[in-house]
Amino acid sequence: MVYKKSCASLLLASALFVSPLAIPGAYAAPTSDYHYEIHVAGQPSTYVQQDSVYMKNGTLYVQLNSLADRYWIQASFDSTGKRAGFNGWLKKIGVRDGSKKAIVDGKVVMMPKPAYFKKEKDSKQPGVYVPFQFAIEALGGTYTGYNAQTKAVTAKNLQEPHFIYTTHHGMMYGADKNDGAVYKWDGKSKPVQIFSLNHNLDAAGIDVETTPGGLLLITIGNSYGEPHLNSEVYQFLYKNGALIRQNHADYSPGNTDLMDRYKGKIMMNDSHILRFIEDGSGDVVQTIDLTKLGNKGVDQQYSIEAMDDDMLLLRNANDFELSIANIHTGHSALLYKQVLSANEQKVVEESLPDALQFMSADRLTFKKRVGHTLYFTFASPNGDPPRTVTYDLNQLK
Repeated sequence: MVYKKSCASLLLASALFVSPLAIPGAYAAPTSDYHYEIHVAGQPSTYVQQDSVYMKNGTLYVQLNSLADRYWIQASFDSTGKRAGFNGWLKKIGVRDGSKKAIVDGKVVMMPKPAYFKKEKDSKQPGVYVPFQFAIEALGGTYTGYNAQTKAVTAKNLQEPHFIYTTHHGMMYGADKNDGAVYKWDGKSKPVQIFSLNHNLDAAGIDVETTPGGLLLITIGNSYGEPHLNSEVYQFLYKNGALIRQNHADYSPGNTDLMDRYKGKIMMNDSHILRFIEDGSGDVVQTIDLTKLGNKGVDQQYSIEAMDDDMLLLRNANDFELSIANIHTGHSALLYKQVLSANEQKVVEESLPDALQFMSADRLTFKKRVGHTLYFTFASPNGDPPRTVTYDLNQLK
């Protein structure tokens, strides 16, 4: 039986892409007598990023790893560990240990004092320390000075990140959260827009993979609303550079699919129709009408939690109930009514109207199949210890 977490589900798990920006007034435990204060463009004046800076030879330094990470710019090092590159969307910074020379977006910039690298206690990567003013200007902000009274160095105009991106086979793929435009970028020429979602994004992530059959699959997961309980997934499938399939499923507060492959086939589920795409050709080789199989009406939506040749576990995005369906006969059944006691069913039914995505709905989690027996964990809403329940597929003909 094939059952695995999909990249889309991983992207959306636990409101995964919460902004790395500091919350208003946030201030890390001080490790220095000096600190920085950064006002982010477009944020209220009370929204100030703060963290430590370090005085060395009369110059205030900041750890570039930490500061750049707030803006989704990640560090990498050469084999010697003496050269560091900081790469993000439309941003490249390169520095060398002990050197004043830096490269910012392809241009040579001289820092007032040399960078220095320092082994950090809780990190495999060395800390890269550069003059604070250089770091701010390299990231596109404005240096505004030093307050000797508060020992604070200040800056403004840093832009809040609005691009999500990933790197695949040397190419960067990014989505503008403001308008949903998706681009690819080789790091040299201008980014090329490849499509648009025609929709803005909230707490989102992007994944790009090349399938075993040579297709390119781009998946964008978006968790939206307050407090980010709504989930949607976009999929775009390319063959030889041409878009051949696309899919979108908006589950609102429902769960996203826990499967994206079955026996080598790519699964695309729009929450109504499940399509199986042959890897390599990109052809649709099988479709399953989930609304028909779920037997709850044509306006319902379903995500996939597990499947085998003869059965499908699907969860309704509107009432959060998990069903078992026989693919061949079309028969289906609500699992909680089959595997729980009368008292447990009552407790579940009382909690379902208030169920949310993170509350596991009917509290049934699929674990494994052995022969014709399916095993689930039931975590009762009343706080009883979780227990294992089983369902015999022979009951569903």
